[in-house]
Amino acid sequence: AALLHLQRDALRSLAFSSSAPLSLPAFEALRTSAAWAPVLRAKGFLRFAECGSYWLTLQMCGPRLEVTATRHRPGSGSGGGGEAERSSEARSSELVLIGGRGVDEG
Repeated sequence: AALLHLQRDALRSLAFSSSAPLSLPAFEALRTSAAWAPVLRAKGFLRFAECGSYWLTLQMCGPRLEVTATRHRPGSGSGGGGEAERSSEARSSELVLIGGRGVDEG
């Protein structure tokens, strides 16, 4: 039913993940470009090379953008360096975008 809702309303989604730290200037260039215009909602946990050991939690809905920084990946516990944190999943950035036509292109 949810999939039919997305198709009917012409909404698209895109899930992105990367095990390597992202470039903050490159991400900001994308986020402020015309390519980001179809994005209505974004949520994710991001790791940037420029931010050292900090994780950024990004939540965007329409024009509202909220970013919080933590020393450990959100949802991974206290950041005590356990086995789960050393896994590639715990080191990866994950971002989901929902928007109009074009959000899932390029």
